[in-house]
Amino acid sequence: MAFWAYMLHCRGGKFYTGHTDDLERRVAQHKSGALPGFTSDKLPVELVWSQDFPTRHEAVAAELQIKGCSRAKKLALIRGDWEAVSRYARKKDGPSTSSGRTGVEVSAQALETMRVAARAAHPREACGLLLGEGTRITEARVTANVHPSPETHFEIDPQALVDAHRAARSGGQQVLGYFHSHPAGPPEPSATDRSCAAGDGRVWAILAGDDVRFWKDGEQGFVALPFTSCDG
Repeated sequence: MAFWAYMLHCRGGKFYTGHTDDLERRVAQHKSGALPGFTSDKLPVELVWSQDFPTRHEAVAAELQIKGCSRAKKLALIRGDWEAVSRYARKKDGPSTSSGRTGVEVSAQALETMRVAARAAHPREACGLLLGEGTRITEARVTANVHPSPETHFEIDPQALVDAHRAARSGGQQVLGYFHSHPAGPPEPSATDRSCAAGDGRVWAILAGDDVRFWKDGEQGFVALPFTSCDG
C-alpha cells in the first residue's frame, strides 16, 4: 500500500500540503470543497506536486517537512529544481559537528527513557521522538512502533508525530529528531535506516542495549554526532 505527500496550489497563490493513502480521491475531495478547512475556502485548487512513500510515517514526515519550507523552496520542489532545493536545505540544516558541527546536549532523563524503552520493547524495536530546543534534547518521548515488522523496522505512530509538531507550533518543545533501538545490531544506521532517511538535518538516536549513539541525518547521509549528558 502506498502513501502520498502532496501539495496543492490554492486561490491567492497559497500552498496546501497534506498526506493521504488515496491521492486521486483526496484531491477530488479538495477540488469539490468536500473537505472543510483551508482548501474549501480557497477554491479552485490544483495538484502541483506529489510523491509516494512506502509507509504513512514517511509521508507524514515529508508533509511536515514541506510545511516548514519557505515559499522559494516549495516552488523549487514543484519545478523539480533539485540544485535549488539542496541549496535551501543547506541554509536550514540541523546540529553539526567538528568540521563546523557542535554536537548535542542530552538530558540524563532522556537517555534513561530511551534505554528503558529499548529494554521493554526487546526483541522488537522501540521508537520515539527527541524534543527540545536548538542543540539541547530535553525529552525522549516514547511512541508506539506501528510497523508491521517491528522486530526489524520501526515506524513512529503518525498521530504522535502530528501532535508533537502541532504542540511545537503552539510554543512547545521542538521536534529535533527521533530514536529507535536495534535489538540485534550495532547502534548505527542500518541499510533500512539509510533508505528511510529524509536528509532533513534532524537528529537520530540509535540504541543497542544500553549503548546510545547520535547521528545527524544530513543531505549527504548520516554523520556521527558527539553528545554530552546534562541534567534537566
